[in-house]
Amino acid sequence: MPDNPDTIMGPLQRTHALIADDIVGHLERLILTGALAPGATLPPERTLARSLGVSRNALREALTRLDGLGLVERKQGSANRVSGTIPLASALASGLDGVAAEFQHSAEFRAEIEPRIARLAALRIDDRQLTALRDLLDRSARETDSEQSASLDIGFHTAIAHATANPLLATLGELTASWTVKARVYSHLDGEGRQLSHAGHARILAALTAHDAEAADYAMRIHLSEIRDVIDRVRSAERSDQFG
Repeated sequence: MPDNPDTIMGPLQRTHALIADDIVGHLERLILTGALAPGATLPPERTLARSLGVSRNALREALTRLDGLGLVERKQGSANRVSGTIPLASALASGLDGVAAEFQHSAEFRAEIEPRIARLAALRIDDRQLTALRDLLDRSARETDSEQSASLDIGFHTAIAHATANPLLATLGELTASWTVKARVYSHLDGEGRQLSHAGHARILAALTAHDAEAADYAMRIHLSEIRDVIDRVRSAERSDQFG
């Protein structure tokens, strides 16, 4: 992460949502993907508003909502900070309404992009990168916390993108993590999902170790399909709980 968080803040990419909604989504992605580290001090509100290209009123509304989600700590007379512990599962609750299209887009995007990244990574990955992936896989096998498991998942897929030795694809892999973080965290909210994710990662790693591009492509496609089913199952259960 840069020493100065202001360097990664803006300008804000606008959608058709309210400005505060866009600010929340933007800062939430930076926090959940680790671009803004736990405990990091945010720039002064005047500076942050200028970086994002928004009004201070809209920024304050967004920061208040992020505080309510447990992602930002706001104390009068002190600088705003990223929370020391990031509650990924709690953050998901903020987007339970009206996110069907977002999840569909996320699944389609990953299905189109990540198998191709895995294919190229299989041809170029080196021993050091394979060792790093094995370490992530071993850690995920022992992890029972959904938030930490999701972070390891993001690290695994990002590392594969870096193994392509193509800086543009590596950047795309990082952006994929930031754009799809809400959807992918759902696959780690229960033990079954975490086990399925780990098994999928193990198959992908085996293909990468063998430098088998076809197998890596296929393993990634199967993994993403399984994860999509898990996400659909978890979201369906949550909707049932919400509406009785």
